[in-house]
Amino acid sequence: MKKVSSLKLGIIALTMVVMVACGNQEGAGSETSSDAQQQAAADTTVTTGSEDTTPAADEAAATVAVDEALVEEILSQFDNKTPSTTVTLSVAITELFNDLGLSLEGVPTTQSELPAAYQDVQKVGSSHQPDLEMIASLTPDAVLAPESIKDSINKMLEPSGLKGAYLPVDSLDGLKASLVAIGRLYGKEAEAEQVLSSFAEQESEILKSVEGKEAPSVMFLFGSTDYLMLMNEDTFAGSLARNLGATNVLTDTMQSTETYVPFNMESVVEANPDVILLVAHGDAEAVAKKFEEDVKKNGAWEKMNAFKNGKMKTLDYNLFGVASLSKTPDAYQALSSVLYGE
Repeated sequence: MKKVSSLKLGIIALTMVVMVACGNQEGAGSETSSDAQQQAAADTTVTTGSEDTTPAADEAAATVAVDEALVEEILSQFDNKTPSTTVTLSVAITELFNDLGLSLEGVPTTQSELPAAYQDVQKVGSSHQPDLEMIASLTPDAVLAPESIKDSINKMLEPSGLKGAYLPVDSLDGLKASLVAIGRLYGKEAEAEQVLSSFAEQESEILKSVEGKEAPSVMFLFGSTDYLMLMNEDTFAGSLARNLGATNVLTDTMQSTETYVPFNMESVVEANPDVILLVAHGDAEAVAKKFEEDVKKNGAWEKMNAFKNGKMKTLDYNLFGVASLSKTPDAYQALSSVLYGE
């Protein structure tokens, strides 16, 4: 256990104040250090809030960290041309389009809830198994998919002559950068700034609420009864826990640089996290039960901090199963309660 760094929270607060005073949008992206956040804040200049440029108006504006280099990298895929027809293969990307009030010609087939605005839009198959014939019939200028599955999607799209573009939407920083990039690409900069400004205000309040509290070490598990993976800070749930001050044992104790690592019981016991959190596909209760049984078979479970503390929890898949900027405030609250609740 360690103290949530007052310095870190102070820097976050200072960053917010600096950005508010300047009326700028900072760039932090996937970088985790406060120094990087401050440097990026000085390097990026996306204005948020009212067009009123008086000092009072600047103080009222709220801003949020975005990795400017990542935004430019995303935009470089489009050769300075705005797609006139777009298909998405991701719930997360579809939600970003909804946040900006943009239309789509095709959206993914999914069990997750899509925004009501796209209820009648053509479904084009899942993100991993898109219906290429259906997509081609829509003659899209761009097919947008998560960067994390770029290789597999690209292999399917290219033979069909379909133009794919890939957005980093698996983490909070990736969602922010993708929103800004979409806003610029489709002429919705003001809408993107408004969304991020509102989000920054909510995020700031949540981070303040954990200031000075004892921060736990945490282990994230992702998967089903058939397989489990460990997740680091570059994932959606992992990035929220990091911002709340928790340390991720996959990064800090196990010294892994991989985003996902196959589950290994010996590694779990050795890392001995204060909290174990499960993001389960399908029957979450069955996944949690199987995991607990496997831990007990190891014989060391009763010595693990997470079990002694009653801190082996299954997270709500609706909040943590799919990265979502619009649901992040609720996810923050739920995660804060688990990490710091009595």
